[in-house]
Amino acid sequence: MAPEESKKLTRAAKRQLKRQKKASKKKKNFFVRGLVVLLPAVLTIFVFATVVQFVNTYLTKPINATILTVLDGNSLGWQALAMMDVDPRAQQFVDFDRLPIDLQADIGLGRRLGELDSQPALTAIENFRAPRYKLIRNLEELAIDRKKLRSATPVPEWIGILLAAIIVLFLGYLASGFLGRGLIASFDKALTRIPLVRSVYPYTKQLVDFFLSDSELEFDTVVAAPYPSEGVWAIGFVTGGGLKTIHSELGGNLLSVFIPTSPMPMTGFTVFIEAERLIPLDISVDEALRVTVSAGVLVPESEQVSTLDETHERWQALGMEGAAAKGRTNPGSKSAQTGGPEGESEGGSNS
Repeated sequence: MAPEESKKLTRAAKRQLKRQKKASKKKKNFFVRGLVVLLPAVLTIFVFATVVQFVNTYLTKPINATILTVLDGNSLGWQALAMMDVDPRAQQFVDFDRLPIDLQADIGLGRRLGELDSQPALTAIENFRAPRYKLIRNLEELAIDRKKLRSATPVPEWIGILLAAIIVLFLGYLASGFLGRGLIASFDKALTRIPLVRSVYPYTKQLVDFFLSDSELEFDTVVAAPYPSEGVWAIGFVTGGGLKTIHSELGGNLLSVFIPTSPMPMTGFTVFIEAERLIPLDISVDEALRVTVSAGVLVPESEQVSTLDETHERWQALGMEGAAAKGRTNPGSKSAQTGGPEGESEGGSNS
């Protein structure tokens, strides 16, 4: 086989291998892109489902249980139950196992008082309960099945959600007044004295206040600031016109800029930078915070650029590998100086 034919076969084999690698990479890219399409919807559903479950477990159920306790745990609540056509004394709510042993022995088929639904049995049970009817009523002492009684009480679950919203609104109204702020401050101070709670509560309160409170910093402009050194840029918020002493000493227009840290933007650094060195960014404060919290993953669509994979694919489509593209864009590289393989071939042909 001639050397030229051998070189042609080698080049053909390399091209075939390159095509196979590209096809394999495309399949992998399809899977990754499918995940990119699917995961946001799945994560959104997960977040909302988690919130709903949290509200149902820690708000709705406890509030509904409190309402039912108020209804079946005292004499006034029993009057309210009677208005709902629910009688806790009824035979269907009797907890037979909590009756006295001798009374249990008298109730049943062929026994002295007959079956549980017979009038003599109900009368004996009522006589047993009579001395125990007080203002606060213990269902276990009265031999009343709590689960059966509560399942028959017509209290809808949405009542818990409604009352939770009312409680939140009331606390918000209370916190807006002088007395309410004093009470909340006292409550916060008491929590910070508890050994384990004080290690968590102040930071969670700081996090919630940063995102939900009306008293957070009012940022003027979102900028890119040269921080912490030249050539390195960080997202910052212009918070003011700087300090008078710095202006007079340095003779420039130095603005105060807050540089948040990732992934907790409530902490950061306050720096003073010349206004002409700042790059205004056409994004909102919320969008800038999302970029900071996500460590640069959640970038607004208006500021998105091509990913490294997409850039590499464009290079391949143009017949350019990463190193070749770097050499062509770098005027000091060897290929740029000699003109590359094409330049050499042209020189050889000219010679």
